[in-house]
Amino acid sequence: MSRLEQVVIAYETEAAARARLTACGYDPDIAAEIAVYLAQSTDLPGFMPQIRAALAGERIACRFVELDELPAMLPALAEEAAESLLWCLTDGIRYYRGAAVAALARLIDLPRFGAPAPAQHLCQDKFASLALAVAAGLPCPPTLLLEDAATLAQLGTLPADGPYFVKPNTLGAKIGIFADSRCATRAEATARAARLWTRYADRALVQPFVAGADVRVSFLDLGGTLRDQLGIYRLHTDAAGETAGAFMTMQDNATLSGLSADRAFVPRMEDLRAAGAPAAAAVAAIEDAAERLARLLGLTDCFSMDFRLDAAGQPVFLEFEVCPAVTIHDFAAYLHGTHATTLGPALARAMRLAHARHGGRMAA
Repeated sequence: MSRLEQVVIAYETEAAARARLTACGYDPDIAAEIAVYLAQSTDLPGFMPQIRAALAGERIACRFVELDELPAMLPALAEEAAESLLWCLTDGIRYYRGAAVAALARLIDLPRFGAPAPAQHLCQDKFASLALAVAAGLPCPPTLLLEDAATLAQLGTLPADGPYFVKPNTLGAKIGIFADSRCATRAEATARAARLWTRYADRALVQPFVAGADVRVSFLDLGGTLRDQLGIYRLHTDAAGETAGAFMTMQDNATLSGLSADRAFVPRMEDLRAAGAPAAAAVAAIEDAAERLARLLGLTDCFSMDFRLDAAGQPVFLEFEVCPAVTIHDFAAYLHGTHATTLGPALARAMRLAHARHGGRMAA
């Protein structure tokens, strides 16, 4: 078995995303909004020293590569594939090119860190993800998929009465979620969907608004069972938010990158496992759902899932991420609370284990 000698971490910068989206016809202001989704790439330089140092402590070289520079490196990486590991900081394929890296890695038999290519390409499509989650028996909200004002597909039956919640189908990081994304009638929901199509050329999901709290499920494989390594944290928002804590908006999320000094608030994270009996049923249901979906999609190494806890404490699955924002407060709290470590040492151990599982070759 080959020994891991180098890790290549590829990322797409906000500047590159803005330039490409503008060239594709997006208004520069809208292109900038969408590019904020790459905030962990924006924050990444502040974390590079600790990641490099931790990998060096494991005698592993670390190279950070901007996405546009990666293709020229592939022939050389192919020669060093057995001793290398490639990770791209990206979710999905709709707006960002980075998810193509997992497929490129397969072409040269290069071991990769993170999800397989099919999951990389799926995760940003919330409707398709929900459809698979429903097939796996996860509790999911009834959902309409709209393009402009036209309904293209539906899961379940949407209630006749609101309130409803409208969000983009393939945008993350709360892009396109405004204070009026919660609305009272189907006519208002359709109008919000049409606005998303006009503004971002993105389809929209219309779902019942679930009053309650967001739950972030985080996972980084440092050895052990999947269930034992899940972090299950309730995110307590704040009255300082745009909707007084009812839900997070794009405006709220823009201040929450890991190194931002100008924050409206930082969500308080409550470890639901530590909450004891009151949360035990919800934790068990989330563990079961996360395990089933991870197995179905082939999720490995590092991922996250988002649930909503309703007023009765019942979890509802919303979406998953193959590359959660490891540089932000949420993931740091997970690493501290679940693994008692920080980002650099955690990644060094996780990457060593991932490479050993692959046996120095690319997994199917």
